[in-house]
Amino acid sequence: MTILFIFAGTVSGQKSAEKTGSLLWKVSGKGLERPSYIYGTHHLFPISFLDSVAGVKQAFATSEQMVGEVVLHDMAAMAGSVQAAGMMPQDTTWKMLLAEDDYRFVDEQLIAFFGIGLQVFEMFKPAMASLQYAAVLHQKKFPSNPGESPDLWFQQQAESRGIPIVGLETVQDQIYVLFEVVSLKRQAEDLVCALKNPDYMELSTKRMISLYRNADLSGLSEMLKEEGPCPGNEKQMTALNEARNIKWLEKLPEIMAYKPSFIAVGLLHLVGDEGILHGLEQAGYTVEAVF
Repeated sequence: MTILFIFAGTVSGQKSAEKTGSLLWKVSGKGLERPSYIYGTHHLFPISFLDSVAGVKQAFATSEQMVGEVVLHDMAAMAGSVQAAGMMPQDTTWKMLLAEDDYRFVDEQLIAFFGIGLQVFEMFKPAMASLQYAAVLHQKKFPSNPGESPDLWFQQQAESRGIPIVGLETVQDQIYVLFEVVSLKRQAEDLVCALKNPDYMELSTKRMISLYRNADLSGLSEMLKEEGPCPGNEKQMTALNEARNIKWLEKLPEIMAYKPSFIAVGLLHLVGDEGILHGLEQAGYTVEAVF
């Protein structure tokens, strides 16, 4: 989900001093017999990056339960579900969503970027094209092995250790945020804006990589509040971040009380007043950076 950062635009409501300086956080107190740990992932970063994060593998090794956004056991089935959800409805075409000039422009830009244009992409919703564009742009600027994901790696390691894996939500929950929160027309408009501002998108990708590598959560918070050339969709950003965090904060106390847990979720969910770090602290837990 982190790749949606690139199209996020302005995010409102982040007011307090940001917890920053670490990707790994220890959660203790409020009756927990042993601490749990929260790690902010970048879903597209190489596994080798984990070797540079102090304490993360040790924290994982001492945990008795792995918690992720979703359980990633059957990747093929998940990919099939996402692809099916990303298909354009039969009663809608891209020409219905875009003005003639924009349609031509998008086709030209997709051909220049992917080598294929709307002849192929027209079967998909515009949000699917946006996701592919963001992922390939990141891969070009920060190459890694295709299919690598720290989220998946942690769950694979948990399977090999024989410890439980818990999902905070379902694939359908994520599909809703990706493809159903905003209209197809708005999805198309967002893609046009991204393609018309390639320099900004490239700069945003590079900045995101730098902020993540430096565990600069406060810098990330500031970046998300900046005005960009493509206005953010507040409805989607609320669904992507705040609404999901609220649901997760309802589940995490019981999960952490059951077993000391290693929780790996996208870094966006740790940032700001709506983030789960602030939410757990407000609920009475002690939340400390691990350096």
